[in-house]
Amino acid sequence: MKVREIMTRDLTSVDPDTTVRELIYILDKSGLSSVPAVDEDGRVLGIVSERDIIEGAVPGYFELLHGSSFLPAVDQFSEKLKEIENDPVSLYMTRNATKIDEDDDDLAVADLMLHKNLKMLPVVNKDGLLVGMLRRIDLLKDLL
Repeated sequence: MKVREIMTRDLTSVDPDTTVRELIYILDKSGLSSVPAVDEDGRVLGIVSERDIIEGAVPGYFELLHGSSFLPAVDQFSEKLKEIENDPVSLYMTRNATKIDEDDDDLAVADLMLHKNLKMLPVVNKDGLLVGMLRRIDLLKDLL
């Protein structure tokens, strides 16, 4: 089956100048954990996620969580987040994000998602424009 048959046609995205505060609002309201950042023509420039913002506020946070003596201070995290709230997401997004074509095969994409541990991929058309997103749940629903 082709990606276009199972993808989510949600085009929720941000531009690179969107602020961290605006991004958090968009992620909260949409229920998404990441969104593509696109240029004015709709070409994917990168992906920005909750994790990217947490790492931007507290670099090394996820590695520190694995340490036995680390107890996160909520006030410290809040202060750091306030420091970056007006920064553009372009400072934190993952550039050159993996994209898939709407004509790609679902099995090949499932393999890609598993090997790269990806939860969601932007789907582009032959002109490179964002046309949807493929989530792991889209692949699972396809199996039923």
